[in-house]
Amino acid sequence: MGRGGWPVFTACLPASRGKAARGDMQPRELTEISILTSGDKAHYARQSPSDNLRRLNKRKALLEEKKRLSAWSLFFALLGILLMVLHTELLWFGSCQWFNYLFLVKCSISLSTAVLLILIFAFHIKETQLFMWDNSLADWRIAVNAKTLAWILLEIAICAVHPFPSERQCDDTEELHESSEYQTPPFLSNLDFLLSIFMFLRVYLLPRTMLLHSRVLVDASYRSIGSLNKIKFQYQFVMKILMNTCPGRVLLILTGSLWIISSWVLSVCERENINGTGKLTNAMWLIPITFLTIGYGDIVPYTVCGKMVCLWIGIMGVGCTALIVAVAAQKLEFTKAEKHVHNFMLDIHYMKKIKYAAANVLGEAWLLHRHTKRGDRTKTRHHQRRLFSAIHVFRRRRIRHKNLKDHVNSMVDISRMQMILYDLDSNLNSSHQDLEKRINQLDKKLDEITGLISKIIDSPHLSH
Repeated sequence: MGRGGWPVFTACLPASRGKAARGDMQPRELTEISILTSGDKAHYARQSPSDNLRRLNKRKALLEEKKRLSAWSLFFALLGILLMVLHTELLWFGSCQWFNYLFLVKCSISLSTAVLLILIFAFHIKETQLFMWDNSLADWRIAVNAKTLAWILLEIAICAVHPFPSERQCDDTEELHESSEYQTPPFLSNLDFLLSIFMFLRVYLLPRTMLLHSRVLVDASYRSIGSLNKIKFQYQFVMKILMNTCPGRVLLILTGSLWIISSWVLSVCERENINGTGKLTNAMWLIPITFLTIGYGDIVPYTVCGKMVCLWIGIMGVGCTALIVAVAAQKLEFTKAEKHVHNFMLDIHYMKKIKYAAANVLGEAWLLHRHTKRGDRTKTRHHQRRLFSAIHVFRRRRIRHKNLKDHVNSMVDISRMQMILYDLDSNLNSSHQDLEKRINQLDKKLDEITGLISKIIDSPHLSH
């Protein structure tokens, strides 16, 4: 409350500080209203340069801690996925004697998940502290609204998904007790299979880590210019920058990782199928064929999970193929200088052909006139046909040259038009200034003439 007993509401700055510093992949926005008392407002207005420097250093420290927490979160998320893949493969290729090792791997998955949840919680704490520091908030409940809390809980729920540390025992019968080393443990149950597949949702941490470690968020010029233009610094903006700077590398990494993950998931879905689609090599053949929408039909999925994976990879294949076509078209397009050089050389080439065709028309017309005077009808008809043909070639080349000029004029450079308009504007300004100078000079001369006339009228000679 202020001195008068009423709260004072001050609107925070736009994305220049609050949103630009928060580089999460979540599309949420914290409430950008800070409640300050009138005394606090006067205190912040009287801050010295040393206090501002201290606040800037504190903000940098919070941002660095946020970056470290994001990197460690991604590390433990990928570690949990790798341990899950290792457990699944050991469960399929191992024997019952490996039961203790399998249980140990599952415990390691749970341990990495617990560490990941702690890091996620610490990351959001630092994010809230950074937002409070940027907007001079005193209570964290102002910075965390219901929507933000819902996104945090959803993120924690996604990261908490993992197969729980419980293994099904091997069925050791009396007949096979001596040869139990050749027995294989039961494969994944339906629940463990779903929990294992959903662990790949942790990959969402990768774009957030890329944003926090990219030069877009670190570079002050990027942030200042982006804040003036009200650009949200989120992972979509970073992906657009990467697609514009190195599109081939981004598409190659995206397609390769998508093929590898989908091939492994498909092989796990079809692992217990006797038709051979559960082999990793067959899955690695089926996924690219489905991705490229070819579909030979020699290998097909039989389980519902395998069919869903193939459907998903087909949809992603259509989208990635469209991106590849767009990138290839952009790479094959002429640059501005190449376009001008190509059009200039085509113009010279067509002009030469037009001159050559015009010379042929004149030559055939002269030959037709000469043989017509001589009365040679055979050569007259021959040169008349050649004259018509030369006129047709001349017209066709003129049309091609005209089409080239129309095409060049339709692609007039915007920068060139801007320069022309700028020159016209400068000429108009200079003419206007000259006109003002002349008008001022005329005003001065009129004032002088008026003064002389008044002196002459008031002179004593005229009065007598």
